[in-house]
Amino acid sequence: METMTSSGKDRVAAAPQGEASAADGMDRGDRPTEPEPEPDRGTGTCTDPDPGAPAAGPRASGATLSLLPEPAPDGIGLVQLDPVTRRILSANACFCALCGYAVDELVGMDIDHLNPPQDRFDPVRFAAVARGDGDGLRERPLQRKDGSVVWVELAGQVVRDAQGRALCVQAVVLDVSARRRHLQALREREARMAFQVRLGDALRRLDEAPAIAFEASRLLGEFVGADRVGYAEDGGDGQSVKVARNYTFGVPGIEGRYRYADYGEDLVQALRAGCTVVRPDIANDPSLSAHEKASHAVLQLGATVNVPVLKGQRLEAILFIHSRAARNWSAEEVGLFEDVAERLRADLERAHAETVQRAIAAQLEAALASMNDAVFITDVEGRFVQTNDAFVSFHRRRSKAECPPTPAQWARLVNVSHLDGTPLEMSRWAVPRALRGESGHHLEYRLTRPDTGQTWIGSYSFAPIRGAGGAITGAVITARDVTHFKQLQAELATAHDELQRLVAAQDRALEDERLRIARELHDDMQQSLVAMVMEVGTARAAIAATGAALPGADDALVRIEALSRRAIAATRRIIRDLRPQALQELGLEASLQALAEQFAAHCGIACRVDTRGLGRADPQHLANIGTCVYRVAQEALNNVAKHAGARSVRIALHRRRNGALRLAVADDGRGLAPGARNRRDTYGLLGMRERLRAVGGTLEVRSRPGRGTTVEAILPAPAAAADRQTRRAPSRRRKPATEFTATATASPTTPA
Repeated sequence: METMTSSGKDRVAAAPQGEASAADGMDRGDRPTEPEPEPDRGTGTCTDPDPGAPAAGPRASGATLSLLPEPAPDGIGLVQLDPVTRRILSANACFCALCGYAVDELVGMDIDHLNPPQDRFDPVRFAAVARGDGDGLRERPLQRKDGSVVWVELAGQVVRDAQGRALCVQAVVLDVSARRRHLQALREREARMAFQVRLGDALRRLDEAPAIAFEASRLLGEFVGADRVGYAEDGGDGQSVKVARNYTFGVPGIEGRYRYADYGEDLVQALRAGCTVVRPDIANDPSLSAHEKASHAVLQLGATVNVPVLKGQRLEAILFIHSRAARNWSAEEVGLFEDVAERLRADLERAHAETVQRAIAAQLEAALASMNDAVFITDVEGRFVQTNDAFVSFHRRRSKAECPPTPAQWARLVNVSHLDGTPLEMSRWAVPRALRGESGHHLEYRLTRPDTGQTWIGSYSFAPIRGAGGAITGAVITARDVTHFKQLQAELATAHDELQRLVAAQDRALEDERLRIARELHDDMQQSLVAMVMEVGTARAAIAATGAALPGADDALVRIEALSRRAIAATRRIIRDLRPQALQELGLEASLQALAEQFAAHCGIACRVDTRGLGRADPQHLANIGTCVYRVAQEALNNVAKHAGARSVRIALHRRRNGALRLAVADDGRGLAPGARNRRDTYGLLGMRERLRAVGGTLEVRSRPGRGTTVEAILPAPAAAADRQTRRAPSRRRKPATEFTATATASPTTPA
């Protein structure tokens, strides 16, 4: 019959069936309490024994007699025996109540009748007591009239007459059953505590969930003498449970999946409610159907305890304890099962967390090992707790064994400085800054090994690690060896400067060649064409003077004159394109105005020039960059004429507040298609960009399909341009790979 109890967890338990036997040594339903104080006991030395008289005087020595206390806690039983026949002569009321007999039933009874069959009378011991040399106080079982057994403590002595003859053996009897139960309960409690300590030690050494579950099952089964103990996980479908490896003793294992419904409809509801289900006698349990009892019988289940393991409100697992035969599980045993289930849940969660942590650590280790950047993680004290192989090579070490665990120790092995050689204080290193809550990215420093003189440059990034509450718990730092990159960067900058000087020289040479060609066209071809026109006039006059009729000659001379004049005009236009005379004679503004007029006249596209924002620009600066600005504007107009399909163009030239010049050529044409500006065959844009780069300028093209295009050129202020020209000194010598200068990308920070 199942009932609901509440001790620790709610339980579904069987009512106790009868008292525990003396062999059990305790009533399993009682909780251990402190032993009751023993009353003072004494013996009498009378010549006329009175069975009802209390004992007095010192404790007697030796008697082998069973004594039983009265119901009152402090009751003392007295009984007198014939020293020869061992028959009871008299007994007081307390002794009668203890053994369950009336006084007239006891008188004349052999004392051995009160001894249990397995602990009969010892005549040698009784004879010793009768002589007065017995072994004194004893504890032994006493069988009552109803067959039950109680434990008593007894002491006896011989009562003699005036002549010293033995009249009787008088025994003092005290019921010690409760004390023995309490002592047994205390021993069992100590055993349970020792078991839990042993269980904790065993589980603490394990880190795999299946091993933890089996070891706990084995230890628990051996401790309580169960036939089967295991840990079953809920199947997650609300209908089944999954049993893994389980401890067994004399019965088969039950690994597999089982349905809750086969073992009682109310089982899963009780377990989900957090109730421990106790079934002491399955074969006679009226709450189970015949089918359910048969399902239990297949698994050899005579008695079971099922302890639910909940996570929140969800049934996660079941700790089951099985016995082949019916068994009255004590409250202490069920409490122990619940304690073990809770301990098992905590250890399994620990194992799961450690498994996840190991997996994360393995993933982190693999990720760190695959990284070329040095990575090091510290705790809140700044000690390195995780590093990768790149950390070793970055610091020019052979193994992790050579790498000290703190920045202070590294300070004796590596000198850290800014790129200009200024020493960096250790408080500005990456680890101290991160532990102060700072973050940094791509901060570059020079590192030197004092013992070998090796020097390299590291780029550092760092950030603090914060816990759930926001407190800093450590730091993570990455470092990249950028020495080779810096060398390449320096070499590239040198090569770029040389290329720009070459481009500038080519531009100068090109301008000089254009000037030479323009002069030759002006001085030679143009003069020749003018002479041809004059000769045509002379020929026409000579023909007219002779009066001779030359059919077609006059028309030919007219055509020759027209062709010559067109050639003269084309030559003049080519000369202007090769070297705009206005740029030298009138300056940049007038040249741009003339260029706009020529463009409008030649292409039929309206073009206006706006130089109102030029202000008081440095005339010498304008003269220095005039050719560059003019050529960029000229090329931009050529692109408009070829590709834009525009109706108007605006050229704007103005000076910014920082002294830089801005040239913008904007049209209202079709605009550039996406990606067109990055095509490799856009030589016009490439030429403009390189021409500007040679003088320190930049080019930007903005365009949207159908919204026109703006070409914007920015030329540096006079001071910046002069400085750039100074840095491009005539020296053609390339810097050695080891001679390079780099600038930190942020405010001073540090490495490890």
